[in-house]
Amino acid sequence: MKTSNLNKILTLGLTLAGAVFTYETKADVTVTIEGGSASSSVLFDRATNFFTSSGALTNVIITGGGNVGRFQGYRTGALASYKTITLDINVANGAINGLQALVNQHAYTGDTNVLGQQVVPTFVDSATSPEAVGFSSSTLTALPTYVVPLVFIKNTNSADTAGITNLSRQQAVTLETSSPLQAAFYGGTSINKVYFVGRNSQAAVRTEIDLVIQNTANIVTYTNFGSTPVLDTSADPGYGAASGVYNAVVALTNAIGTVAVQNVKVGVAPIPYEGVPYSVTNVINGSYPIWAYENYYYITTGTGAPDGPHLDVINAYYAGVTNASFQSSFNPVFKTNYIPNGSLKVSRSVDGGAISLLPGFFQ
Repeated sequence: MKTSNLNKILTLGLTLAGAVFTYETKADVTVTIEGGSASSSVLFDRATNFFTSSGALTNVIITGGGNVGRFQGYRTGALASYKTITLDINVANGAINGLQALVNQHAYTGDTNVLGQQVVPTFVDSATSPEAVGFSSSTLTALPTYVVPLVFIKNTNSADTAGITNLSRQQAVTLETSSPLQAAFYGGTSINKVYFVGRNSQAAVRTEIDLVIQNTANIVTYTNFGSTPVLDTSADPGYGAASGVYNAVVALTNAIGTVAVQNVKVGVAPIPYEGVPYSVTNVINGSYPIWAYENYYYITTGTGAPDGPHLDVINAYYAGVTNASFQSSFNPVFKTNYIPNGSLKVSRSVDGGAISLLPGFFQ
């Protein structure tokens, strides 16, 4: 055999071997995300964008009414070295449960993926800081995303709540913690009782609202049986997801509930708090206080810390969430539901704490 032919064969063999080696070293990467339903629209929108903006979305499975989903596909560009990338998202279990699973590196009952398998989250999307619920952030990396505004909502088709146009701090605490009082107590004209519909203790919406209104007592909350209010006597009363609150407030016309702004839909309307209605402007200037900083949290080092491939996926996903075009007032997902951190003229150092003006801003 001629030397030139032999060299060609050897070169081809080395090339093929290199190709096989490259293919075999490509890894599948799964990132499991837990969080609260306050940011569910962002999580699912950005999961779709993660693939459709670069590469091809090969498979999407959404179950549980949008609370649990799986997005799978591949990416070109910087993530082209990985095979199938999977984003497993669960917003049914609550942000605080997610933090517990992350910090303790243990999958509890509700820490599941779309297949029902118990999994420990890679990172948690939470409007509640770890310290606010008894965890330390010293072992966690926090990636700031945006501000989540929260509101009390009422049924818009009810004579019982039509006259309720404001809640003071004390009225809000009374609503959450007392036996149902007449609508007239809250400013309405009806003698019919008004029932509270709230979230359970694993929800960031519950934690953050209670910190703002300074409620430390247990809540008295209701579910519904058709249009009949039913006292929730479970061990941890309140709904696990905002969809339950919305549906109950729509069914119970004489009800007030608590949700993130993204969950305000047809049939309900936000109630001003301490004389200030919710608006993006009122959060930005500090006059509307019911809001929280949203962060992505993951283990910094040691057990549970994401390795290189997982960090690559996290950072790429995070870039899509914090993208200036996405966080613009023109984006229908972000729009009036969330507020970029950089837009705030105020700040607060702890969840629910005092609001301070940033340097250079004067009301």
